[in-house]
Amino acid sequence: MHVILSPSKEQPIVAVNLWYHVGSKDEDPRRTGFAHLFEHLMFQGSANVPKAGHFKFIQNAGGTLNATTSFDRTNYFESLPAHQLELALWLESDRMLSLDISSENFENQRAVVKEERRQRYDNQPYGRVFETILDSLYPTSGYHWATIGSMQHLDETSLPEVQAFHKKWYVPNNASLAISGEFDIDEAKRLVEKYFGNIPHGEAPARPEQNVVPLRKKIELRMEDAVSLPAVAIAFQSAPLYSKDDYAMDILSDCLASGRSSRLYKSLVYEKQLAKNVSAYNIALEKSGVFLINCIAQSGVSPERLEAEIWEELQKATTEGVTEEELSKAKNRNEMHRANSLQQLAKRNDNLQQAYTYTGETESANKDLDRLLSVKRGDISSLSTYFKPDASVVLYTVPKAH
Repeated sequence: MHVILSPSKEQPIVAVNLWYHVGSKDEDPRRTGFAHLFEHLMFQGSANVPKAGHFKFIQNAGGTLNATTSFDRTNYFESLPAHQLELALWLESDRMLSLDISSENFENQRAVVKEERRQRYDNQPYGRVFETILDSLYPTSGYHWATIGSMQHLDETSLPEVQAFHKKWYVPNNASLAISGEFDIDEAKRLVEKYFGNIPHGEAPARPEQNVVPLRKKIELRMEDAVSLPAVAIAFQSAPLYSKDDYAMDILSDCLASGRSSRLYKSLVYEKQLAKNVSAYNIALEKSGVFLINCIAQSGVSPERLEAEIWEELQKATTEGVTEEELSKAKNRNEMHRANSLQQLAKRNDNLQQAYTYTGETESANKDLDRLLSVKRGDISSLSTYFKPDASVVLYTVPKAH
């Protein structure tokens, strides 16, 4: 197990962050949702910790905790008073070694995840936009489905399948541990060895090959939903994490839709008053990425009209380029965001973990800001190869007919 130590005397707090290098893209296409299911199961108790005991131990010690799942990894983290480091390491090691994956716990958390899917996706306005787009954007890889997984797959899953998933992926050689905050390095090493040293190494998990095939046509979709206003979403395959184009796309998304002076907001929301809101995101992933533009129309405006306007602004930005003022503003905003996030120990751990997990070099985290600030106007223009109509997925969401 790789261990990252980042001591700091800024505040009497220690943050513990455990990444398992398994996300939804690594699942069996016939059994999606397993990575996210374990985000829940990992709090159901282990050999020495009762059900929900993880929460009680951390909160009674004055700490906070949570977990998240992405396409590429699953993350468990705690922040506690500095003298409670041993508690967090004991808890994490106990559930790595002896998680209680019983029939009762599995059935209980399967029901919880299904309800979460209903609330966040199925019964949420525009809630199925992203997973509907993924279905067409990445048809041949594990990025084909959303992390929440399929309700049908959850219903069909058996307990032995879930137990096998844990045995395969939740092993030290597929995990990395980051500790930041106020601690003594030698003492931290001793505690890590004490609690994780005897856990069996595990076999290197065989990862599904991610066959990311570039889009060669425009895919147009239309979906009815329980919404009052139509919307359009345009998505493209983008660049993987830490690539040069990844940083340029971060800047472009900012220039397009961050703040009232951004191109799409200024044009569609403020000047022409065609849209209620607009957003643009660059979601960089381990093997590829998603660049997504979302726009909700004003009453009486068709999604077709919005799409045409978005294409016009996107073409201007990538062929004529952004201005030096836009570039500077986007860099400043991103620099401020990154600087603020590094004040949080948990986020600092995430940055270190991400660098190690996806590049094999923890030091990459320290080069992140310099790479962003080195983006030039020409780097934005070079992105035009990504943003072609015949390499896009366009989804219209329209009010459901009564």
